[in-house]
Amino acid sequence: MSRRLWPLSLVLAVACFASTAEEDWQALIALDAGPQTPSRSAAEAQAGLVAHLAAQESALRNFIAAHGSDTHAFEARLRLARLLAIKADLQTDGKLRAEADRLLDALEKIATPEQRADVDFAKLSLAMRRANSPTTMDRDALLSRARKFQAAHPEDRRIAHILAEIATLFDSQPSVKRKLLTEAQPLASDDETKSRLADDLRRLDLLGETVALSGPSTDGSKTLALEDYRGRIVIVCFFATWSPPSLAALDALKRASSAFPKERVQILGVSLDTKPEPLGEFLKTRAIPWPILRDGKGWESPLVRSFGINTLPTVWLLDREGKLRALDALESTSGQVQQLLRAK
Repeated sequence: MSRRLWPLSLVLAVACFASTAEEDWQALIALDAGPQTPSRSAAEAQAGLVAHLAAQESALRNFIAAHGSDTHAFEARLRLARLLAIKADLQTDGKLRAEADRLLDALEKIATPEQRADVDFAKLSLAMRRANSPTTMDRDALLSRARKFQAAHPEDRRIAHILAEIATLFDSQPSVKRKLLTEAQPLASDDETKSRLADDLRRLDLLGETVALSGPSTDGSKTLALEDYRGRIVIVCFFATWSPPSLAALDALKRASSAFPKERVQILGVSLDTKPEPLGEFLKTRAIPWPILRDGKGWESPLVRSFGINTLPTVWLLDREGKLRALDALESTSGQVQQLLRAK
């Protein structure tokens, strides 16, 4: 294969380690831009991500081998640990996970006081990544770890982000979630975190309120509205075909829906896809039976901005009166639906 046809990430990885440590480090940092080859499908995007992670891993290992005593070597090892943890999750690879843990344990022993915060943050982040279906005990343990980080590094700029992430685990405990988000707000120093916190609080404020959601159907032939389904329990799924977690959520909802009484439970999708073709093909291939709203405006759509939607998938549960009862209907979907079905 001609080198000029290689993906940019691989070209940069090969280009590393030809000059000084600083030049090699800058080439390595350039990989942070992510895969540069456009993807035509979810499978292509996944393959591109895997290839890019492999290029980053190779670049990091080569840098550490060539410049193990450089001032950037500590961060290179920290980056490698984080990358291995991501790969471990994607590939369900226990060996990669163990190597990531060993790297962090080794870094903890040699870290300066300033570097210790980075190691502690990496360990906390990994613990949160691994909490796929956290129990109440898991949530409390993660919150305790976050509080320990806050106590050990009270001036760390990442505390607001940590509290916001921990808050995502407490959708079923609105009072705890609100406390964490409210505490994080004055600590946020960057616009992205400030915007995220505002969105999260906006969604929280909708709990118990009647949600007015309407928009064009996928083909634009008619307008769909939540009020059309009054008298039914409604699951609303905000998703996009380019989001792998969204696809997993839609599959999970489809499996769960087979046990729901069709005349009493309705699923409604809200797509953030900007182009109709990928969505139409996806709905046909996956045989998604429920109605889908899509206005083609993506993240700028009033269908999502007015509700503070900032992550995909987001799955809500509404009662028969159209009031929002759960911010995370993916957690124990059947149990939450059955609870509302029994409610008078």
